[in-house]
Amino acid sequence: MTSFADIIIRNSHILRPDGLGWREDADCLALAGGKICALGRAAEMAAWRGPGTETIDLAGGYLTPGLVDGHAHPIQGHDLQIGLDLAEVRDMGQLRAALAQAASALPPDAWLQGHGLDPSLLAQAGHPADELEAAAGGRPVFLLFFDYHGAMVSRAALARAGITGPRGFASGADILCDAAGRPTGTLLETEAVELVRAVLPRLEQAARLASMRALFERMAAAGLTGMHVMDANGDSLDCFAALEAQAKLPLRFHILPWVNPGATRAELEAVLALQSRAGRLWRVCGAKFFIDGTIDAGTAWLHEPDTQGGSTGPHWPSPEAYSEAVRFFGERGVHTATHAIGDKAVRHVLDTLASLPPPIRAAARHRVEHIETLPDEDIGRFASLQVLPSMQPSHAVRYASADLSDPWSQRLGPVRAARGWRTADIAATGVPLVLGSDWPIAPYDAREILACAVARRLPGRALAPVGAEQTLSRAAALAGLTRHTAYVVQEETRLGAVLPGYDADLTGFSVDPLNAGVDELGTAPFRLTLSDGQVTHRLAE
Repeated sequence: MTSFADIIIRNSHILRPDGLGWREDADCLALAGGKICALGRAAEMAAWRGPGTETIDLAGGYLTPGLVDGHAHPIQGHDLQIGLDLAEVRDMGQLRAALAQAASALPPDAWLQGHGLDPSLLAQAGHPADELEAAAGGRPVFLLFFDYHGAMVSRAALARAGITGPRGFASGADILCDAAGRPTGTLLETEAVELVRAVLPRLEQAARLASMRALFERMAAAGLTGMHVMDANGDSLDCFAALEAQAKLPLRFHILPWVNPGATRAELEAVLALQSRAGRLWRVCGAKFFIDGTIDAGTAWLHEPDTQGGSTGPHWPSPEAYSEAVRFFGERGVHTATHAIGDKAVRHVLDTLASLPPPIRAAARHRVEHIETLPDEDIGRFASLQVLPSMQPSHAVRYASADLSDPWSQRLGPVRAARGWRTADIAATGVPLVLGSDWPIAPYDAREILACAVARRLPGRALAPVGAEQTLSRAAALAGLTRHTAYVVQEETRLGAVLPGYDADLTGFSVDPLNAGVDELGTAPFRLTLSDGQVTHRLAE
């Protein structure tokens, strides 16, 4: 062990996991070589202080294990958040006006891009391709829905991508066409959307990497020390490697590459081969599946169709093939995560994992992502099967409403909408519940995730809570971003706690996360974040 500490943090309230709760029994901490080497009271730190030791006064702040977003898309999200932010657009008139204004500042043949669009606008659009063509003066237009599971594009964009009619996809993707087979301009799910994304202009690589690093630094300032990355699309892994070759990464990344619906044996083997890729602060550690899409786009998998007749089937052309693919990774001890939003999708994933022999199921940590609507009979199955639920409480608040008047609730109907995002019911069974944002679907700010988990409303907004009976305790919410995110990637012996010998991934709150008011918790700045012993954010005095 190093003779002296690199950093001593003093004048803090150190919160450490203790059973199902948290305890505070130290106010100082020493770290060296990226590891916690001692914690206790101020007098006990003197032996660790050397001539090169930096002392950080947390000014009475609260120090916890590093907060980790349990579900995000940092590289893909970076590349998708280009152009107009359309999150506040509520009707086609507003969209036409926003596009016309943006187009007026662009050359005639330049792409006009945007993101955050509400898919419920499809009901107003007729042929979106014609609407966008007119509004943008004939320029190619590419607008992503807020859930990133679909897009609206113009006629010029369709032409540049060579899309002239319907196509078959292995997944549930679709190019919507009219009765004559002419594309309407609506693309649903990844395979269809990627046809246009493939012809979009891209940033020069040096500028792109610099922009990614700046994004990661903002994430650190929002309290995060790590992320579980739910894709390795495109050149994502090469980007992590290139960034780390330039300088130490601000965050620690655990990465699960996609296994696309209908994957062949060769494609499964390719994802398996990626499990060996790693750097100092990033590593591939699992496989990410999609069994369905989204409620809003009508591409989820429900026991009964939604109110518009949608969400009737899985993304995999054969659900049995999905189950076999999960078994392939389970038999090799590889963690799996499956995007499952609809109630039938979740049940199929649970049935799949239940079919694995217990020793195989226990050899890796398997998780289900999103779980947006769930009947009573499936609540206890996560705990009984030791399958980890991974949920995003901010989605319940941002995309649903207490009075069920929102598009998500309207598509499900009142019974299934009332079963939405059942975080408290699932947590009550004793299973470790992982929390995250699914950025860029919702903000990565850890304060919002915590506030939405414990109050089911956004901080600073006087709105009725959405599903108030599903609020989590402060202890459970904090665990969902710390020890549970460590457990699900099988790193609970080095991450997710404040103990000697653990990695020095730490978050310093300026308020008590266990007792501060929700609005204060959701807005108070973080004083400090450290990843692998490196200060990645420090609040300016």
